[in-house]
Amino acid sequence: MKITTMPISDVKVEKPFSTLFPVGEDTLEGIRLDMEANGYDDAFPLIVWEETGTLVDGHTRFTAALSVGLDEVPTLVRSFDNEDDAILYAFHLQRNRRNLADEDILRCLQVLDAIDEKKVDGEKRTKKEMIKERAEELGTSQSKIDKAKKVMENAPEEIREQVETGEKSINQAFNEMQEMRRESGELKGKTTSSLACGARYSKTLGKLIEELTRIRDEGWEQISMEKALLDVETLKNIIEG
Repeated sequence: MKITTMPISDVKVEKPFSTLFPVGEDTLEGIRLDMEANGYDDAFPLIVWEETGTLVDGHTRFTAALSVGLDEVPTLVRSFDNEDDAILYAFHLQRNRRNLADEDILRCLQVLDAIDEKKVDGEKRTKKEMIKERAEELGTSQSKIDKAKKVMENAPEEIREQVETGEKSINQAFNEMQEMRRESGELKGKTTSSLACGARYSKTLGKLIEELTRIRDEGWEQISMEKALLDVETLKNIIEG
């Protein structure tokens, strides 16, 4: 393999590669400014799948090159037997470059598990062995992988999305999910953490806001302003203790 130049218009940007590791705005801006001042650094070529012309690795560099108006980019063209092999190659490159955030871990777990499910002749492993393997692959603890898998399997879509966007950590999402399951009776046991209390507060507040919004849309005619303000004062007294 050797580095060549390729017209930037010939590089295809497609899923799942484009969404495996989203482009970070701060990183993109730093690379863009450097590229604008010094040109494209040949030491970091784009990796392109030979058989399809698809960009496998280098989406931040590609976006920066587009933004500064480059017509050609250094490219390393590599052959892959199939999409899964190309995805795994991209994953290993990124894992070796960065400390994976919780949203990266959740996304990578989904990708790696999906690839594993396609294997017909794969070695049979216990759940514990799979968790250990994923922890080693992603450079994190087995406990975090276990919690992440449970969030993927049992948490409402809203909570999963909050992890995927970085709004919640895996641990926060896990605790909130477990509290919801306790409240529904699916799990037995008492609340044991302040995080679970926070989850109950958020859930209760969400229900209150949803119901008040519905009442507002239907009209406030039957509710006096004085009563509404008195009720708000009652809530204030509860919060202040």
